Amino acid sequence: MAHDLWNKMFSGATGPLGVPGTPSATPTTGPDGINAGQLRPDSRAQNMAAGVPYQFVPCYPPFIRLANVEGIVYLPRFRVMVFGGTGIDAATTTQTYSFSNPTIVIARSAAAILANGVDDLPIGRASLDTFKSQMFRSGPGSSDLIDAGAGGQSSTGPNVNTLGSAIWGTAAQPALIQGNGLFVDTGGFLSVTCQTLYNGLEVHCVIWCVEEYGPARG
Repeated sequence: MAHDLWNKMFSGATGPLGVPGTPSATPTTGPDGINAGQLRPDSRAQNMAAGVPYQFVPCYPPFIRLANVEGIVYLPRFRVMVFGGTGIDAATTTQTYSFSNPTIVIARSAAAILANGVDDLPIGRASLDTFKSQMFRSGPGSSDLIDAGAGGQSSTGPNVNTLGSAIWGTAAQPALIQGNGLFVDTGGFLSVTCQTLYNGLEVHCVIWCVEEYGPARG
């Protein structure tokens, strides 16, 4: 049953969980406004206020909450952040994504290479062990760390970069976000700090997203 529902969401078939999976690019006019009949980024808060029912659908694991109405559709997207590759040793940088529609982050993966295309990684050092990282979420009036430091690093507080292999997975075995996934509403931000540990290292961090599209509400 769950497998059939998942196929309906992402195959474009109509069914109880959505409509064809390609949002219309042509605005329409009429008594309901310019966005009537068009799939556009919406607000989860406005949906809830309007009484839109949601239900749990398994995303092994986690389970994610999806709207059970016509007119709201979910699209998968891989959001990529690339760090390093500049020849700077142990460079620490932060990149931020701004979300224009409700998004559930279900997993994350990463990989790293030496960008000169000639040298290999040090013997015994796996790709995910060549950088440290931390992720945090922010939005209007609030923010929270996804990866919070403690223990032996407590002197630096919660802002601690963690070895990549501890919090990032691979494309074949991504690091899943437990529970209901990581929800970011319209206007929210997701930031990743990456500290490269080798000169010339290039790190690709990938955020696995399920994005929600529906009619504008206001």
